[in-house]
Amino acid sequence: MARVKIDIIISAFALLESQIKLYSHLNLQDINIHLENILRDILNIIYSDRHFINLNTEEGNFTSIDLGDNINDIAFQVTSTTTPKKVRETISKYKDEYKYKKVIMLFGVIQKPKRTITFDTEINGRFEFEEWDFSMIIEKINDCKSHEIDQIQQILINEVIPKIITKIKTEDDSATELWDILEQKDIRNFKDKLLDVNSNIRNARIEMYCREIASGKVELSNYSDREISAMKYRVFEICQKELLDFCDENEKKELSHTDINNFITNYTEQAYKVIEERTKDYSYPFKNRDTLKKIVLALIDECYLSFDEKGIYI
Repeated sequence: MARVKIDIIISAFALLESQIKLYSHLNLQDINIHLENILRDILNIIYSDRHFINLNTEEGNFTSIDLGDNINDIAFQVTSTTTPKKVRETISKYKDEYKYKKVIMLFGVIQKPKRTITFDTEINGRFEFEEWDFSMIIEKINDCKSHEIDQIQQILINEVIPKIITKIKTEDDSATELWDILEQKDIRNFKDKLLDVNSNIRNARIEMYCREIASGKVELSNYSDREISAMKYRVFEICQKELLDFCDENEKKELSHTDINNFITNYTEQAYKVIEERTKDYSYPFKNRDTLKKIVLALIDECYLSFDEKGIYI
């Protein structure tokens, strides 16, 4: 790894460790979800053969584990508490039906404590168990390919390092005010909007979207209404233009599930572009595509966007 890259990555993890300590001391838990999502994205690059999700936001609250891969092979418990008591609690609360082959305690510290004890009795052969810290993550990053290291570095630059700078930026108050006076005109729910453009859409696909909306509500609830309302208005504003352009150019009344997915993807890309641009002047709590997609889905579900002309605000 080039020296400049390792310096940035180490600095980011050192900053994270300091933030975690201060947030924990003040009994503020916001940092925990943020840390889980950062580590999820990094692990998905380190382990390119599998896909990790945040189990707490994607599938409801999982006792004792936070991140899990798509083949039920590896699960992570992300925590800033390094005591043997915390380890024992995690092991004792782990449910056998999770069926992960390996459970890793990933501590939000540069160097985990040295143990003079083991936890073999508590584990009782149910799964493999390891304890990791930030230094072990950095070692694994060091073994990644060059383009993967670049991706991880960018994640840390976007999600950790600017946090100090963005705090001094002003909030987008005008967007918050405009959101507060915006009326809900299209009263259809998400399901009705889907059926209006694809009468034969499978129930399984509708349920899939509904699960995404539900998990999005959980994740967005970690932010204040004021922060989210400003972002919702900016995303609504730009996506209305996208919807108007689509309706002007499209003559199909029935959309395929691919068309619908493309629609949501285009909305998300427009959301990313507008927040990316406005972040130069204003402070927003996040700007990653995954969470912006959740805002898009929320806007469709909350009567502000759709896939047809009924959702155009005049």
